[in-house]
Amino acid sequence: MVAKTEKSQAMIEKILSTASQLFIHNGYEKTSVQNIAQTASISKGAIYHHFQSKDEILFAVLKQRYQLMEKELLDWLESTSHLTGREQLKEIFQFSLKSQKTNYEMLNHAPLDAEFMLTIIRYNLRIGTPLIADIIKKGIEDQSIQPIPFPNEAAETILLLTNFWVEGSIFENSSEKIVDRIYFLQFMLQSIGLDIFDEALIQEILSQSN
Repeated sequence: MVAKTEKSQAMIEKILSTASQLFIHNGYEKTSVQNIAQTASISKGAIYHHFQSKDEILFAVLKQRYQLMEKELLDWLESTSHLTGREQLKEIFQFSLKSQKTNYEMLNHAPLDAEFMLTIIRYNLRIGTPLIADIIKKGIEDQSIQPIPFPNEAAETILLLTNFWVEGSIFENSSEKIVDRIYFLQFMLQSIGLDIFDEALIQEILSQSN
């Protein structure tokens, strides 16, 4: 029974690993279940034994990626503990740029229905809010960040605006819109004492969004 369970889990991992590579390389729309089966050298039946649809495979891939990202963020937090809160906050945006770009490529032309997007938003907030809030609190304590009254709410707002509003997977994402949103976000954060978006970081964000 144990061997059967391990074999089943190994098959799921193989499907998800293959699908993840194809979604990133080709995009969701241009990847079929048949493509996944052929690349993984398995039958379509083996895939449908574990997943009902391509949408379900994508959801499982994203869930796996967020779990990995959570571990990477915690490891990163430990390795940068010597930095001030402000320095950590700037670095975490740079750290997340690569993950955002990969996710955007994977989600290109994916079915962004309300339930799907709500799940992604919840994953982002669950993983990111406590981490960013703790960094803000650390910055207040070490005086690298001005005191703000609502660090948890500030963390949620930053996550929602940077991951969904600025990046443009839900809203209109023309180059002009993205530039205006980034500079507004810089202005808004400065107004509450979070001066973390310098010109170098802004240009890096813009280069990633192109």
